[in-house]
Amino acid sequence: MSHPLRRRRPAGPVAAVVGAVLVLASCGRAHDDRPTTAPQDHPAAAPAATERVESVTWNLPGEPASLDPTKVFSGADLWVSSNVCESLLAFTPDGSVEPGLATSISTPDPTTYVVHLRPGVSFSDGHPLTAEDVAFSLKRVTDPASGAYWSQFAARLEKVTVTDARTVTITLKQPDTIFTGMLATPMGQIVRKAAVEKAGTAFGSARGGIVCTGPYTVESWKKGDSITLAANDRWWGAGRRPLLARQVKFTFIADDSTVASALANGDVDGTFSVPGGAALFKLMNTAGGKMYLGPSTAQTAVVPTRLTGTGPLANPLVREALSYSIDYPGIISTIFGPTAKPLRAIVPPGAFGYASATFQQAYDALPEPRRDIATAQRLLAQAGTPHPAITIAVPSGSADLVRVGEAIQSNSKQAGFDITIKSMPDADFYPLFSSADARAKVDAFITDWFADIPDPLELYQQIGTPGSAADFGRYDNPKVAALLDQARSTPDAEQRAQLVVQAQQAITRDKVWIPIAYGLGTMFLNNRLGGVTSASPYSLYSPWLTTLGGR
Repeated sequence: MSHPLRRRRPAGPVAAVVGAVLVLASCGRAHDDRPTTAPQDHPAAAPAATERVESVTWNLPGEPASLDPTKVFSGADLWVSSNVCESLLAFTPDGSVEPGLATSISTPDPTTYVVHLRPGVSFSDGHPLTAEDVAFSLKRVTDPASGAYWSQFAARLEKVTVTDARTVTITLKQPDTIFTGMLATPMGQIVRKAAVEKAGTAFGSARGGIVCTGPYTVESWKKGDSITLAANDRWWGAGRRPLLARQVKFTFIADDSTVASALANGDVDGTFSVPGGAALFKLMNTAGGKMYLGPSTAQTAVVPTRLTGTGPLANPLVREALSYSIDYPGIISTIFGPTAKPLRAIVPPGAFGYASATFQQAYDALPEPRRDIATAQRLLAQAGTPHPAITIAVPSGSADLVRVGEAIQSNSKQAGFDITIKSMPDADFYPLFSSADARAKVDAFITDWFADIPDPLELYQQIGTPGSAADFGRYDNPKVAALLDQARSTPDAEQRAQLVVQAQQAITRDKVWIPIAYGLGTMFLNNRLGGVTSASPYSLYSPWLTTLGGR
């Protein structure tokens, strides 16, 4: 999506950054001990699974807040919910879209989508999937009143009607080029209407349960401890894809060193979004399992909270100076290992799902981010603030992002910055994504983020359109907003890409966000298992457990 992964994260080259090296040294691994394995030695997918396994343990970086499609948001939510609830369409590992609960979607005109439902599909409680359930689910998750992150992508939706027992018609107010792709995300996930009405606001929680059509069902949810899924033999796809992993227990170990030890000794079989720093380097040298690196749409960035008005980062010269004070290769090498590299624009190359040559050419034309203290000092002098005091928030639950913040704090002192790193628990940090009042208390925050679909427009429209979900700094550039709005209605892929590239140039120049790293999707998997891929957004939105098994 475009939201926190580790609660959204990626993972990089070689150089030293003073602050981060000290953090690593304190973890007991010296710089010279880091593996030099190149990313190409780590494939995206594990070998195919061929054997049934009765039980698998998989770790999440935190406990899901909910499995309800209107409430899922972070990686922890999505890695579980994607196996319980299915969408009308589904992603493949290469980022393309294939049929899901819809066998096909026809578009007789640019604003009409006729959804043809798959026959023979049942919910986990045995009731058949109906067109009424589909219409109810779409209206529910896309209703702005639901407060769902996904409702922003339905701004152009006018109505959803049941055409017949197996057909639903969606009518848009105007053409929307990202709408189809979003039907492969939780925006297109289908729930049973009667179950939602019975459970009310508890639907999707440990107390209220959840009823969907996915290949796995929730067997138990022990708050604060684990969620256990069981294979759903009612699943419509079981006949062509036997569910080899019969039971999967999700644990919520947050401490990086504890996660690394559990994976290394086999107590935990696998995880996505592998912790960085010492934990990453330990796992890359673990004999009992393997690190897999796949395509991703994710990045790590510094997000200013005020782009206009008062506050040091409201001055674009100060934002630019901050960008020149950062040792990008050092941060990446020390924290992310060989799984990331500096990022030139907010949207990384992994999201170039169409017109890739056009997007890549524009991306390559942007300057490589670099540390230049003299330029940073000159910009601060020009801004009239040679020693700006800045408060940057980081989530205390993500050791990687805390390390990134500490490194930026150390890096920037030489340029003249006086940065305070405010480490915040999740309960205080995550309101930064939804509350202007919360953001007013800090000048910026550091987060991992990802595009929901492989389309730069999807993320840029959230950042560049005033009032959109990721407009955290209240960016107000009418030209950019107009370009993105036009692109969203432009069916020709090349023409659309040219419009998005123009918007990208302005957003990058204005330092709306300061990109730090572009990382691959990471996964560690015990050698006894196979079939899973680290590719994202596939692992977030598609039922990835259906390919997991023994080998």
